Amino acid sequence: MKLLRPILAAALALTCATAQAQRSERFGDYEIHYNAIPTAMLAPEVARAYDVARSRGRALVTVTVLRDGRSLPARMTGNAINDAGQPQGLSLREVREGGGIYYIATARIDPPDRLRVELEVRPRDTTDASYTLSFEQSFFPEE
Repeated sequence: MKLLRPILAAALALTCATAQAQRSERFGDYEIHYNAIPTAMLAPEVARAYDVARSRGRALVTVTVLRDGRSLPARMTGNAINDAGQPQGLSLREVREGGGIYYIATARIDPPDRLRVELEVRPRDTTDASYTLSFEQSFFPEE
């Protein structure tokens, strides 16, 4: 599994060039990075390792919470809403590798499509801080 984290990071970095660069928002001491890419763009070994189906009809949502440059565990809930206004709950699951912690979920897409992802994030190192963020990602048939 240790080798797969660099593979996933490389796969996500390469696909970001064709989708959209990874984005982030800052909330006080916290920086939340997020992105969504078609799962068809993942290398087969990465998809298998993370139990993600490769498909042009699925998007992978990734989220990482950082404080002082270190990833933190968090509680998060979210929804993905397509162009037709149909919401789908995101089951974000935690992945821990090396010293990193990140969260992944998949959502259905029907390219050309646009997802609006809405997340509620609560870092586990605090009991009272909760942050809401949303972003949009477009998906095209050729991806």
